[in-house]
Amino acid sequence: MSDHAYDISYLLDSDAATAEVPVLRVAKVPPKPARSPSHIAAAQAALALELLQAAEAHEDWIRQYVRMYGVAGDGV
Repeated sequence: MSDHAYDISYLLDSDAATAEVPVLRVAKVPPKPARSPSHIAAAQAALALELLQAAEAHEDWIRQYVRMYGVAGDGV
């Protein structure tokens, strides 16, 4: 093979190597609105209320079970 096959100096000296590159424009994405702390607090309060209601129902089921089967609270 000849050395000319690997010679790219003619590309570096030509005008094609200095062609202008278009400016890249990136569209700005608007930031997502921050969640309002009041919405988060309201959701947490609603969840806490539901958990308290579920706990009350659970305690009622336990009392009913104890009444029905006479379990004597032996810690098991």
